[in-house]
Amino acid sequence: KIIILLPGVPSEMKEMMQDGVVPYLATKVRNKDIIRSKVLKILGIGESEVEEKIPPSLLHCSNPTLGLLAKEGEVHLRITAKFPPEVVGDKIKQVEDDLRDKLGDYIYGVNEQSLEGIVAFWLRKRKLTIAVAESCTGGLISHRLTNMAGSSDYFYCGIVSYSNQAKIDLLGVDESLIKKKGAVSLEVAQKMALGARISANTDLGLGITGIAGPTGATDKKPVGLVHIALSSQTKQIVQEFIFSGNRDRIKWRASQAALNMLRKYLLGSYEFSS
Repeated sequence: KIIILLPGVPSEMKEMMQDGVVPYLATKVRNKDIIRSKVLKILGIGESEVEEKIPPSLLHCSNPTLGLLAKEGEVHLRITAKFPPEVVGDKIKQVEDDLRDKLGDYIYGVNEQSLEGIVAFWLRKRKLTIAVAESCTGGLISHRLTNMAGSSDYFYCGIVSYSNQAKIDLLGVDESLIKKKGAVSLEVAQKMALGARISANTDLGLGITGIAGPTGATDKKPVGLVHIALSSQTKQIVQEFIFSGNRDRIKWRASQAALNMLRKYLLGSYEFSS
């Protein structure tokens, strides 16, 4: 019997487990199967759409197996393989490569990677800066972007322009535009993104406005309606979403959509309007 004691501090324990314990145990179980898993994190499509994109031969394979799990605003796809230690990694990689071929950039990360962490990586890699103008999310996007160590490399400022007057005073949105189109509109989101970028003198500006509920809806603008815009120095993206759920869920899913828009732009996955 082998008994291994590890420290309780997660960061220390994880490193020791990966660098010391796992290689040691592998020497003790040669020619015996071990179980290993890897999670692919998917954003932009639902669980049923993920299933439709995966061939039945992969989806129903007995080893490695695939497991789908719907999370808040995303889908996790777990690959689990049971093979001898010297080949189990290759078996997982073969399946992962096939899944990436089918799902493309809907896969945003693996295992413990976060969406904001991936966005931070690409902002740094491309040496870009960003300013964020938020209404319905109330600073949640800025919070997530600044949760990453060294976020000052890419994050300049976040403006929570919750009221119409704040949009006018802080972002330069025309009062006449708000009266004509409403604060929750594609046009206002676009001007918010532009105003954030220009006022902060950054490479990118992100704007978001919506109705998180439970009040504020109209016949034409339901609870969950969100408009998100991204402005660069030459191009722009603007998109409409409708999310379901309570106020907290809508705010979270809106932040997911905004960060995913930013991620896809950084990967070159968006076709811009002029």
